[in-house]
Amino acid sequence: MKYNAFLSYSHGQDTELGTSLEKGLEKFAKPTFKRRALEIFRDGSDLSIAADLGDKIRNGLENSEYFICLASKKYAQSKWCQREVDYWLENKSIEKFLIVLTDGEILWDEAKNDFDWRVTTAIPKNLSGAFKGEPFFVDFRNLSSEEKLNLDNPEFENRLVVLAATLHGKSIGDMIGEAAKQHKRTMRIRNATIGILSVLLVVAIVASIYAVNQRDSALLSTYISNSQGQLAKDPTKSLRLAEHAYRFAKEKDFSNEEATQQLIRVFYSGYGFYQESSPDFPDFREGNEESFPTGGTPFFQDMVAVSEEIFNTIPRDSYLMNISDLYVDEPNQRAIFVVSSVALGYSKIYYISPGYDGYYQTEESSIFLTGFSDYTGYIQDIEISLDGKYTLLGSANGKTGLIDNEAYRSGGNRNVFKDLAILKSGDEFPVSYLSFLDDNQLIGIASYESEYINGDRKDKARTVYYYKTMQLPYLEIPSSEMENETSTSDGLYELLPLEEGEDSDAFYRSKKLISIKDGEILAEFPDSKGFDLEAISSPDGMYLASYKGLFNAQNELIITFNLDRIDNPGITLAFSEDSRFLKISYSSGAHRIFPLDPEFILNRINDLDFMGKIAQLSGADKERFLIED
Repeated sequence: MKYNAFLSYSHGQDTELGTSLEKGLEKFAKPTFKRRALEIFRDGSDLSIAADLGDKIRNGLENSEYFICLASKKYAQSKWCQREVDYWLENKSIEKFLIVLTDGEILWDEAKNDFDWRVTTAIPKNLSGAFKGEPFFVDFRNLSSEEKLNLDNPEFENRLVVLAATLHGKSIGDMIGEAAKQHKRTMRIRNATIGILSVLLVVAIVASIYAVNQRDSALLSTYISNSQGQLAKDPTKSLRLAEHAYRFAKEKDFSNEEATQQLIRVFYSGYGFYQESSPDFPDFREGNEESFPTGGTPFFQDMVAVSEEIFNTIPRDSYLMNISDLYVDEPNQRAIFVVSSVALGYSKIYYISPGYDGYYQTEESSIFLTGFSDYTGYIQDIEISLDGKYTLLGSANGKTGLIDNEAYRSGGNRNVFKDLAILKSGDEFPVSYLSFLDDNQLIGIASYESEYINGDRKDKARTVYYYKTMQLPYLEIPSSEMENETSTSDGLYELLPLEEGEDSDAFYRSKKLISIKDGEILAEFPDSKGFDLEAISSPDGMYLASYKGLFNAQNELIITFNLDRIDNPGITLAFSEDSRFLKISYSSGAHRIFPLDPEFILNRINDLDFMGKIAQLSGADKERFLIED
């Protein structure tokens, strides 16, 4: 066939998505020297003035192996879309008819073995009776119109991989593996190319001083580019590359503005950073982590029974099982239960406590983490810390979410940073099992890479990464029932009124940040401003801040704040007078201070008490990324 698939859609509804699907399917798992991974037919013209389908459309249909229907209310009502469907039903196999739901509803009536046309609004009625059983469809409805519809968006990629696997005739797992293999091959060629260019630059250095500066400038751009490329794959390497880029720019007396912004972007990305390997780290194995004793007290057994009742209400996927963990606090007569389900599409946390007349009451909150759902990001292991403060959610795509259990009790209040970190150790690192270690001070994440031998999947050597549990990049003054709480959670700094006699509880008033160790004033903040549609500017004009995040002067996003309240008097923003710090203040008494000074950030990155010993780039990494010691 000339085309792998024919893309059928309503031009008035899904032109943008249709274009994005065409490009995504052509690029996903594309071999390095091939123009496209798949050949997709998508007609960009509007047929509203045409008398019939036309030779171009009929030729596309005739020469396509699959038909992809972008189902929507407008699609169901379009006579041209109906004619495309009719042509396929008359000349092609319904087994090659794929549905992508973009708008409206699709409901199957098991009794009639057909769509329930009282509810179904997204497909034309000429599909009535066409399918022998309930057809599978990929749901694109909940993708925000503001999100990027490309492979950089995990939510878009998670859905596209299902279509790509079908068109390639592979399983989803094999499709993801093929994409990773092609990406590694492309990166090797790319790095080899950069290496060759660098060698040519070295030769040019002999000729002139100008060539030296050109080479160093190219290297700096390469370091920054490599840091950007590694952020979604291995954030720890991305951090070390950003650090090197900043130090390199400073050493060569280049402008360090771009390197500084990349350092800030990585440090406040929300990712955690794994530790340098050490023989002192405790070992752990699947199934032998600390756990509650078999049997337990009557209260413990009651909590097990309640959690089982909850577990049985959670939808189950036909292929992947649900995962859960239970924490029981017997002294305080309470429990926490966390469960994840592919069928549900997200995880849930339940707070269980005694109710009336011997019954137990539960509160629940949903845990929505980007990239932790569907078949590419399903949860493989859950672990609640022994003190019940934190929960780890380990997924098949190599990501582990570290969440604050108590913060989720408040439900959907996004003013609280409930998600402490996303721990990611590389693209090819599916989480097998994980554990809190060393009195919850350390997190261990283990994986077994696998290979197929004579058709059987065999585990290879185990790989373990360790993370420090608390690696908050910003300075935090938590809200507290204590009066005049002014010290940061790390005990190093204090936030006080700028003028003596001012009310320290007035969260929006001017403040000064002081080092507790030597009393040095590190920053002075004017009165904070409430959120507005207009962003506030730093005094030096380098940055803008709004409810969305921190932006540079070119309006490129540097830090995402995860705050969605406009004109909310309970949240305010302020840059320090010297532009080295940004402060977010909450009416609850909490403050979060983001250092923007690269030297301050580097000191925190390499503070063993604060961040632990973050892994350095290996010799192989340095060679790969053209870093000379």
